[in-house]
Amino acid sequence: MYDEHEAARDSGDDEAEAALRRSLSPRAVSPGRSRQLLEVRGSEVHGRGVYARSDIAPGEPVLTFGGMLVAAATVAEDLYAMQVGPALWLVSRPGSEDIEDFMNHGCEPNLGFVDGSVTLHALRPIRAGEEVLWDYSTSMCEPGWSVPCACGAPGCRGRIASFCDLSPGAQARLRPHALAYLRE
Repeated sequence: MYDEHEAARDSGDDEAEAALRRSLSPRAVSPGRSRQLLEVRGSEVHGRGVYARSDIAPGEPVLTFGGMLVAAATVAEDLYAMQVGPALWLVSRPGSEDIEDFMNHGCEPNLGFVDGSVTLHALRPIRAGEEVLWDYSTSMCEPGWSVPCACGAPGCRGRIASFCDLSPGAQARLRPHALAYLRE
C-alpha cells in the first residue's frame, strides 16, 4: 500500500513528491465497483481486454489502479506495472489477476487520467460491450522506450512511446489525460 510519508522521505525532490501525492490519491473507485462496470474477455487489440458491462457516461470514474509502489530499479519485466513518478512504479501483486492488468492501449482512448491521479475516467460516452482503452504514453516517461502499436485506431501513431519522447504537439494533446508528474 502507498505510504505518503514514506514516499516523501525517499524522493528528495519536492516537485516530484508533490506530483506523486497528486497521482496516488486514495482509491476513488473500489475494485468491486470496477467489477460491476467492467469485464475481461478476448480482445481484437491484444489477447484479452477489458469491456464495459453497461453504458458509461463521460467523466465517470471507472477504475483506480492499485498495487505496490516500488522503485524503478526493482521492476521486473514480467510484472504488470505502471510508472507513476520519475523513478516510481505501481505494480500488481504477483499472481493477481486485477482488471487493470488486462487493459489495452489505444491511440484514441476512451479512458484517461483526467484529474492526474491513478483513476481512469471516461473521456466520452462508452457503450456496453465496447472495449475500454487508455493511452499508455500518458503514464510513462522512460526515454527511448517504445513498442509497436496494434490498436487499429484511425489515428494510430504506429508505436506506443514514452511521453517524454513524443512531439511537443502530441504531449500538449495528451497532457490533460496524463498522470500528474507528466503535467509539470
